[in-house]
Amino acid sequence: MTHPHRSSPDAAPEPVLPGLDAFQQVAESIPHLVWVTRADGRHEYFNARWFAYTGLSPEGSVGTGWERAFHPDDLEEANRRWAHSLRTGEPYEVEYRCRRHDGVWRWHLGRAQPVRDDGGRILKWFGTCTDIEEQKRATDSMSLLAEASALLSSSSLDYEATLAALTRLVVPSQADWCAIEIAYEDGSTRQVGVAHVDPEKVRYGEELRVRYPPRHEDPSGVLSVIRTGEPVLLPEVPDALLVAGARDAEHLRIARELGLRSVMVLPLKARGRTIGALSLVHAESGRRFRPSDMLLASQLAERAAVALDNARLIKDARRMEERFRSLVTASTQAVWVTRPDGDIEEDSPSWRAYTGQTFAEWRGHGWLTAVHPEERDAAARTWFAAVEQRRPYESEQRLRRPEGHYTPSRVRAVPVLNPNGSIREWVGTTTDISAQRLVEEASHRAAREAAVRRLEALRADVSLALSREGTVPDILQDCAEAVVTHLAAQTVRLWLYARDTHTLELAGNAGSTAPPRDRWMRVRVDGLSMVSEVARLRTQLRVDDLWTDPRVLDHAWLREMNIHAFAGMPLMVRGQLVGALGVYRDTPLDDDAVAALAAVSDAIAQGVERRRAEESLQQHVQELARSNEELQQFAYVASHDLQEPLRMVASYTQLLGRRYKGKLDSDADEFIHYAVDGVNRMQRLIQDLLAYSRVGTRGKDLRPCDTSRAMARATANLRAAIEETHATVEHGPLPAVLADETQLTQLFQNLVGNALKFHGDAPPRVQVSAEAQGEEVCFTVRDFGIGIAPEYFERIFVIFQRLHGKEEYPGTGIGLAICKKIVERHGGRIGVESRPGEGTAFWFTLPAVPPHLES
Repeated sequence: MTHPHRSSPDAAPEPVLPGLDAFQQVAESIPHLVWVTRADGRHEYFNARWFAYTGLSPEGSVGTGWERAFHPDDLEEANRRWAHSLRTGEPYEVEYRCRRHDGVWRWHLGRAQPVRDDGGRILKWFGTCTDIEEQKRATDSMSLLAEASALLSSSSLDYEATLAALTRLVVPSQADWCAIEIAYEDGSTRQVGVAHVDPEKVRYGEELRVRYPPRHEDPSGVLSVIRTGEPVLLPEVPDALLVAGARDAEHLRIARELGLRSVMVLPLKARGRTIGALSLVHAESGRRFRPSDMLLASQLAERAAVALDNARLIKDARRMEERFRSLVTASTQAVWVTRPDGDIEEDSPSWRAYTGQTFAEWRGHGWLTAVHPEERDAAARTWFAAVEQRRPYESEQRLRRPEGHYTPSRVRAVPVLNPNGSIREWVGTTTDISAQRLVEEASHRAAREAAVRRLEALRADVSLALSREGTVPDILQDCAEAVVTHLAAQTVRLWLYARDTHTLELAGNAGSTAPPRDRWMRVRVDGLSMVSEVARLRTQLRVDDLWTDPRVLDHAWLREMNIHAFAGMPLMVRGQLVGALGVYRDTPLDDDAVAALAAVSDAIAQGVERRRAEESLQQHVQELARSNEELQQFAYVASHDLQEPLRMVASYTQLLGRRYKGKLDSDADEFIHYAVDGVNRMQRLIQDLLAYSRVGTRGKDLRPCDTSRAMARATANLRAAIEETHATVEHGPLPAVLADETQLTQLFQNLVGNALKFHGDAPPRVQVSAEAQGEEVCFTVRDFGIGIAPEYFERIFVIFQRLHGKEEYPGTGIGLAICKKIVERHGGRIGVESRPGEGTAFWFTLPAVPPHLES
């Protein structure tokens, strides 16, 4: 059905394009919004999809009525470009938001092409509107994550200002409100950032928080999320929730005026601790959060948590360093003097204070008894070696303190020379370096934790890249850029293995020094390069000094880019080569980074194979769908074309039987009977085959359906068989389901008809019942007839499968196959329970009517 919009009666006649009817048939069958205008831009046709999607009527789309479907903020640019195309004849293309019939705005790509006559004059404009909401959302999400990562990684240690900037970045693209709450060690929290598109509302929100601070008992508030570490998603904020959370009438009034519609609160987690919460709220825009929005919000929360934790760690480390430097400065050193031969003969009050030894205990070589027993021999050897060799002495050893414990100490001594060059004495100092050790350990620990977080971020970004939509090269390009970002690599390249040519084909190429893609785009696996060796041997390769390695293809490029180190990883899946990863840096990777790179390489290989398998499966699904469609069309055409010759054969055979019955011998009468019976059975078989092929192609849309009415229609169709067999058909309450009522009637008719056919000696009795099971309704059609042996349960649903001869029970063996196809088209299941001689119960499930459609 088409919906042309005619121009005014007195308008000039429009040229008729050949094949317009065919175009309209195509336009009505595709999922795009399709429209046609005259050369002057006046719309004269919209396909049915336009009216179904926008909710506009044909009359409401005439003239400029179609503009009501487009967002006011986008309409000016769309009209400007449309006017430009009408003026210049150039193709039209623009992105805009189009309102769905339920009021939801979704991004679309509008395109139009002119159709010209032989003289180049524009006759018509053919246009389409294509839904690009998901692509737009994915692009905006990636852009937002990139901006957020840049903001959080390049900011100063003023994390509060940085987090406040993050909230402003999120609004209004992802939420109408955004706020960040951070938690402190003492259990207190503080809001460090809140943003809204209207600055006045920001001040209003801050004042409201001071007046009504969050409470721990609020099950969906920020303090609950910080306490439990679990995110909260409220797609809808009902008024009852506002009433339950209000402190007083004024609080409820303000909450209602804010117009909260949808809320997400996510924990900020770092090193297994929840250190804050990110809140996102939709209000004025009327948007709603969906579960799929949690992925982007979680990524933002993760990055904010890492930035917050890093800033705190660095501040703590600096504070610790300053504290311990003060301790080192304030602590007293032990200063001592020895004879030229290294023996102690002078008292040292600072040594006695440092170790608690008396002068008698430490003179001579007695100082050695203050050294830890495990280090005493080494201390003596190094001291007397320095004395003998007349060189300065420096050593670290554990010394016993007056309290009895041992502390790390640095001991230094230099010889004091006489004018003639001989040693007059040795002057030494002993310094407690325990505070310095603590500073170094804290610094090393912070560095290790920062490295761990970088590697975790690498794994997270690679996982995110592998989960995105897109081609394999696009995904590998994102993976290469993630490795560059988190491993500080100058160049990262990813190749895929082509088995037919035994080469590596470049797919990912990233980094500030990355060569052009056409350089080393194809690398032979049996070549001499390092990447070839990685692929050929299927093993990791690390080279820390590339400039002297003969396997390097271009030493000039290495020197120009100051690249010294290489790490190569094979991409393997189940022992098979998928590709190779090469990382080029100015410094070598440490062992932890290499281990992480190996894990990332394995994930990339698995992701590539999974994506290839998905693409192959999608191709097979499309081929199978096309094949099924061709087979169904063939069955329909074959069944339809066979009807006519069979009618002729049946007609003349029946005429022959009537005219010559009793005039020939008994064999002739029998032969004619067999011919007529065979033709009748062939006609029934073709009709059943045609019905089977039409289940999937002639079915109507699923909608709420009165099951009792479908059952009544089925029994009415079977009235003759019911009366002939003196059957009883009973059914209890039958709930509504989501179904095609015509096919549901056919389903009941086939199953009840089956029960009437296989009833045995007694008159048949059929019971139909239904039971709600969650989102499904399970129906049972039970009889008390001859029953079925268990070994035939699967066979009876296969087309043309019969358990009895046609002389015993007539039929084509297609009825139950049709039932199975109808049930599966509705997304349900069908099965049978039976015992020979005790009857049969066929059961099947259909989708229940969703609550929002029950009315």
